[in-house]
Amino acid sequence: MQQTTVIEKNVQDYEIDPKIGAVKLIEALLEMGKINQATYTNIMKHVDSHISQAA
Repeated sequence: MQQTTVIEKNVQDYEIDPKIGAVKLIEALLEMGKINQATYTNIMKHVDSHISQAA
């Protein structure tokens, strides 16, 4: 039998940059097959250009 460990964490303890969160969600959609590779590539090109402008 597999033992499960429950660790309680308060969501408010984490601070996530919205752009990084969006990228992670897009990656999850790609892995789930909800978007194709071409769509992912186009999104990432757009995201990369915004990140480089902000730097």
